Amino acid sequence: MKHKFLILIILLLFYPLLAVMNFQSGHSFASVQQAANDTVVSLIFAGDIMGHSPQFKAAYNADKKEYNYDICFENVKPYITAADFAVANLEVPIAGVPYSGYPNFSSPDALLDALKNAGYDVLLTANNHVADRGSQGIKRTIEQVQNRGFLYAGSYLNAAQKDTIYPLILTKNNFKIALLNYSYGTNGNPVNKPLLVNVIDTVQIISDLKQAETLADFTIVCIHWGEEYKTQANHAQQRLAAIMVGNGADLIIGGHPHVVQNAEYLTNTENLQVPVFYSVGNSISNQREINTNGGIMVNVKIGTKSKRIFETSYLPVYVHKGTLNGIFQYHLIPTPDFISAPEKFKIPVSDSTSLVIFDKNTRERLNNFQLSNF
Repeated sequence: MKHKFLILIILLLFYPLLAVMNFQSGHSFASVQQAANDTVVSLIFAGDIMGHSPQFKAAYNADKKEYNYDICFENVKPYITAADFAVANLEVPIAGVPYSGYPNFSSPDALLDALKNAGYDVLLTANNHVADRGSQGIKRTIEQVQNRGFLYAGSYLNAAQKDTIYPLILTKNNFKIALLNYSYGTNGNPVNKPLLVNVIDTVQIISDLKQAETLADFTIVCIHWGEEYKTQANHAQQRLAAIMVGNGADLIIGGHPHVVQNAEYLTNTENLQVPVFYSVGNSISNQREINTNGGIMVNVKIGTKSKRIFETSYLPVYVHKGTLNGIFQYHLIPTPDFISAPEKFKIPVSDSTSLVIFDKNTRERLNNFQLSNF
């Protein structure tokens, strides 16, 4: 037992140095060089926004009789707001009371308020929990997302509405980005007409990619797929990724496994390299097992003249369930920030150890991509 404790202390003392060395030695990738006088469009992609019961209980203020999640995102807000567009997967219906966790989720409206306050612009709603609370839950989630001014993709009130806003087009300085969103399914819960949820259908995806090509300068696919808790993408994911890249996808961001999976570059028909992140893991959740207690934020920078990514990087973010600055909550902590200045966070040694292990595992899995320098 004493030996294990000594190893832990050594790891915590020397890992910051190792992490800095790893950051400095990590190589960056550029599919194209940034053109002179090029306008830059930057995007951030976060993982699954979950809503387990302990999360909304922690967000409840008994004195004010209200929910507030703002503090959860306090440490990542500067990274989110630095992007032109920030995207996250809303993997919990905002279906109203009674609030509930797994397996049929519904979280308070205040979760959306916190995401808006943190700087998120786009929410993805095609995932396996979108229909947890039936048609009413799908409809109310869309309405609450719309009421707060979010852009969104994945679920729709009807076909006419989908036709007017899908593919989702993000525009900056006349540069247009098409965003597509799909899920492998809805946990067997029916999606009753006229409601619609985008599900994985290769023929439809190819058709959508071709349509996006006529509407935008750049196309991103955000997709809910793969096997839960597996840290490596399976063959089905790899095959579908190749099909999407071959038909015009310029970037693929995956989710659902609740862990960060491997990532790679695939070559498209123009002989350019397309980043594929098979799973960016959890953004925030109550899951505490190894690898599920965090995720990454993917940062991409696109040149509007080249219409290609010239920088791709990632930021590991750990979910600290506990007290920080005197407040018990689910605090998102960028691991490089903790490693460079652990005294600012003052979290227990046990959680520090978990953070360090999560950071180490994530870097090893994504060693062909650079850490984000924001």
